[in-house]
Amino acid sequence: MYRIITGHAFVGAYTQRFFPQHTQEQVACPCGELVQTIEHVLLVCPMYTAARRKHLTANGRPRNLSRFFDHPERVTTLLRFLEVTGTCAKLRVVWEPG
Repeated sequence: MYRIITGHAFVGAYTQRFFPQHTQEQVACPCGELVQTIEHVLLVCPMYTAARRKHLTANGRPRNLSRFFDHPERVTTLLRFLEVTGTCAKLRVVWEPG
């Protein structure tokens, strides 16, 4: 969650900003959007339509990005969406002690 708030979520816009050597294909959203952004993923990406409808809608429409953080219940639904979809997150390497 803190990565989304600070703009450091693992999406194409982050990659483009901090690792400019990456290609356009590496920063694009799998849905075809040229640059994957947090707003794109949470509000409009067709890959997450079902999860968005289940977890992030208010009266049938997605909330704007700032509304996700103005009430504890909305924060909880956003966390649930992130958990279910696995989006905006980088898989952690499993460390096994030697």
